[in-house]
Amino acid sequence: MNIRRSHYELAFETYLDRRGTPYVAVEDVRHFAKRYTGAKAFDYIVYPAGGAARLVDVKGRKAARPSRSGDCRQKNWVTERDVSALLTWQKVFGPDYAATFVFAYWLVGQWSVSRPDQACLDIEPFSFAGRLYSFWVAPVADYAMHKKQLSVRWGTVSIPRDVFRNISRPLETSWPSAPC
Repeated sequence: MNIRRSHYELAFETYLDRRGTPYVAVEDVRHFAKRYTGAKAFDYIVYPAGGAARLVDVKGRKAARPSRSGDCRQKNWVTERDVSALLTWQKVFGPDYAATFVFAYWLVGQWSVSRPDQACLDIEPFSFAGRLYSFWVAPVADYAMHKKQLSVRWGTVSIPRDVFRNISRPLETSWPSAPC
């Protein structure tokens, strides 16, 4: 099977590897998984140190420039199918797992690689393959409670930015590094 991952997913995997966080890429079981529940498969099962296992769907977003507050979290849309599928998987796996979106913001433009001192809200960006990323964790259950339809045609939803800022946390402070 030819596994193809986006640069967002490759950066996320490398970030987890460097932090010593165990994970399983779900790519290899996508077809079986869809037949089992009818739900779209997620991307990873992540086992952060000292916390519940996470069913993760990585959402890559490009952040061309910071907001006035220095926040890179301007885009938080997902598909309605993403939300419902993760909630379905949450039920299948049970209470020991938490369905989670990881928004991987690719920092471009004013967040140039030549200026590694720049950060999204003073969080040190992660450098991978000449690009800078900022990873943010958002619980799917919280996201689902606040979602509003963005596009009927594309089946997308989003939540208001101020709500997203309240429910999302930097990955580096949400999941501790493995004690190595």
